[in-house]
Amino acid sequence: MNLANFFSLLRAVLVIPVVWFYMEGWLSLSFLVFMFAAFTDYLDGFFARKKNQVTDFGKVFDQVSDKILVISTAVAMLDVLPLWYVLVIFARDTFINGLRILAASKGNVVPARWIGKAKTVFQFVVLIGAYLFEMGFLSNTFLMFFVVLSFAVTVISWITYMIDIARITKLEG
Repeated sequence: MNLANFFSLLRAVLVIPVVWFYMEGWLSLSFLVFMFAAFTDYLDGFFARKKNQVTDFGKVFDQVSDKILVISTAVAMLDVLPLWYVLVIFARDTFINGLRILAASKGNVVPARWIGKAKTVFQFVVLIGAYLFEMGFLSNTFLMFFVVLSFAVTVISWITYMIDIARITKLEG
């Protein structure tokens, strides 16, 4: 296993202590583990590109690890985050991944786009903001600003990928 794939796997595994610590009320510890887990997203990309460790497994599992971290943490934070926001994240990721699998089953690859990477970054920002709100360092107004901004990027990403998948698989009407 190369370092890039190791960091993708590590990110998925770190979800367990992130959520557990959060649910136990150990916000600072959960936040630190979350920040490290989010940083592994950078590390896996760095090693994949800069050290030429790109693999088919990594191309898929990097995205899966991001979704596991974001969705699991967001669900744990339903005491702070709006349900509609968490549901949109879950619906978008489930829908787009399902269409990507369908495209792959027909021999079509749906490449990652900058808007998908931006979506993940904005979602990380919301989760960081939720931690900071819980710890008293961020107002609800600023948190909701980040939620709305992230929601907009998530929806734009959803639409962009649907158009791409339709074009690539020639499903457009």
